[in-house]
Formats: sequence, C-alpha cells, structure tokens
Amino acid sequence: MTKQILYIVPYTKSHGTYILSQQMNHILMDKDAKFDGETMELEQQGLAFTGLVNDEPIFAAGMKPLWKGVAEGWVLATANVWKHPLLVARAIKKDFARVAKEHGLWRVQTAVRSNFAEGLRFAKWLGLKDEGVMKQYGFDKTDHNRYARIF
Repeated sequence: MTKQILYIVPYTKSHGTYILSQQMNHILMDKDAKFDGETMELEQQGLAFTGLVNDEPIFAAGMKPLWKGVAEGWVLATANVWKHPLLVARAIKKDFARVAKEHGLWRVQTAVRSNFAEGLRFAKWLGLKDEGVMKQYGFDKTDHNRYARIF
C-alpha cells in the first residue's frame, strides 16, 4: 500500500472550483456548493491554503479579512476528507492561531449551519466560542451559529 501524503499549498480559485464540483464532505454542504455567488473570492496571500492528496484538492481553509483585525474563517471540503479526518483536522488546527496572529487578526469568526453537528464540533475543537444562533442567515434561510475566537 502506498502512503498518501497531504501537501499544503496556497489556495487558488481553481482549487475551490474543483472542491465544489465534487461531492462535499456532508449532504448539508452539497446545498452550499450550489450557491450562485462570489464564493471563489477567497484567495488571500498567506491566509488561504489547500490540502492535496495525490495532487487532488480534498480541502481548503482560510481567513478572509472583513476589516482591520477581523476575518471570516472558512473551510471547503470534499467527501475524501473522511479518508484522512485526523490528518486534515490537524493540518487546519496546526497553524490557525499562528497565521491569525501573524496577520494582525484579533478576531476570527465563522458561521456554521445550526444542524451541521460535525461542523459545530469542529469549530469548538478549533477553540472558537459559540456566540449564538443567527436566524435565517443562510442563503437558503437556514439558521447558523456564529462562532468566534479572540486572540
């Protein structure tokens, strides 16, 4: 059996397009993949990365600055992340705080679908705190929880 190695590279728009064209990591995320908006405007030098296995993007994650000191965290993932769940989770967590601090961020926030249990657990595992439910926040009027981490 050949050992599969996860490579982390800077995120590009083509990575996001590929990830969204695949089966997502959860059926709820397949709905998000169909969103017709500016979802690929996530390229941020030093703030956005892609995880590749066998030259295939299986996840991307990053922080998009909203204004000085504050950014929105995001993750896109294919169903193939479940073949490497610990590897992927550790890769995202490993540099999360360091990257935020290096870029002068004092707050990183994200929105997680309220009915996406795995996403809620992952946000907590990254050290984000639940700030409450945002009713009908999603493009499809779904409720989301606002999570944030203060550095």
